[in-house]
Amino acid sequence: SDEVYKYIVHSPPKERAPEESLFCRGHVHFASLPGMWERTLTISSAGKTFSATGWQVGWIVGPSHLVTRIHQLLPYVQFCASTVIQEALARSLPRADEPYQGHDSYYDYLREEYTRKRDLLADALRQSGFAVPDYDRTPGGGFFIFARIGKDIAESLPASRQFAPNVAAPGGIARQDWAMCQWMAEEHGFLCIPSSPFFSLERAQEGASDEFVRIAFCKTDETIMAAADALQRIARQASSPLAEDAELVS
Repeated sequence: SDEVYKYIVHSPPKERAPEESLFCRGHVHFASLPGMWERTLTISSAGKTFSATGWQVGWIVGPSHLVTRIHQLLPYVQFCASTVIQEALARSLPRADEPYQGHDSYYDYLREEYTRKRDLLADALRQSGFAVPDYDRTPGGGFFIFARIGKDIAESLPASRQFAPNVAAPGGIARQDWAMCQWMAEEHGFLCIPSSPFFSLERAQEGASDEFVRIAFCKTDETIMAAADALQRIARQASSPLAEDAELVS
C-alpha cells in the first residue's frame, strides 16, 4: 500500500470515519482494515512528507514474513542508500511530531501549507478558464490538481498541434491533453503534464482523457504566481477575437 501522501490529505471528509487514522486526518491505513495486516506492506517516503524527493529514502512497515522478502530484494534494486540521509530522516521523524511554525506539529503545518497553495493555484486556473474539483465535495490529497480544459482554452490550441505524431504520447499521437501541455510549455512557459498516461490506452484513444491536465502546486508562492501570470496570458489569447493559429500563419 503506497501511502506516501498520508500527511497531505487537504480535503478530508467532514466526519471522521471509524477506520480513519488517529494521526492522519482523512487517511485510512489499508493494513488496518480487517484481515489486511498479514497481507500488506505499507510504503512511505521522506520524499513527499519532507519535500526531499531526491533523497530516495523511505520505509516499509509490515509483517516479518513480507518484510524479510523486501530485505532480500532491496540490494538488487538500490544497492546502497545514503547513510547520512538515513540518519537525517531518522532524526526528522520524531521532531516532526513537535510544534512547528505555530502548529501542533510539522504535519499540521504541511497540510495547511499545501491547502493554501492548492487554493492559490486553483483560483488562477478558474480565472483562466479551467475547471477544478470542488474540494468541499471531492476528496483532496497529494499536491496535484486534475483540471479540466475549458472550451475557450481548448479552442485556442493551434489545430496543427492536435493529433500530430508524437512517440511519447499514448498510441504515438498527441491528442488534446498532450498537445495542450506541449503548446503551453513551449509557447507560454507554463508546464503541466497530460492526463492520458493515467488512463488505459483504450480509454485514452477513445478521448476519455482529452479534456484533462495535471498541475503540481508543490512550488514556491513565487512560482505559483508566475504560473498564474502565464495562465492569464493564455486566457487573454483564448478570449481575443484576433487570436489565430500562429503556427499556420506564414
